[in-house]
Amino acid sequence: MKQLLIPAFIFFSFAGFSQTSDNMSMVSFTAKMDTTRAGKDGFYLNHYVVNIPREQARQLQGKKIKITGVVTTVKGLNNEPAAEGIRQGREADTKHILSPTIEILKKGRWTRYTGSL
Repeated sequence: MKQLLIPAFIFFSFAGFSQTSDNMSMVSFTAKMDTTRAGKDGFYLNHYVVNIPREQARQLQGKKIKITGVVTTVKGLNNEPAAEGIRQGREADTKHILSPTIEILKKGRWTRYTGSL
């Protein structure tokens, strides 16, 4: 009995905490920083909502940057059953990069951005 319980416990503990590949994946892309494309939860770059502090975004304004990070998909309202009353939020799913690594193109080379130029 003990021999069956240990493998079953290990299997169910990993199965319960696993993430699907659709929900989290690593991406890397280049974009020109544009602070006019901001929302309350980040900046819209290449169809992603990138979480960059506003002060850092102002420093990066107009620069060519490379964003690397884990994508988290936030489900939109279309995926939830309709309820009575007012619905708030986005209709479609959105892809967020919450803790991006940022590199700046300087003199033809990528330099890691550490919060100051």
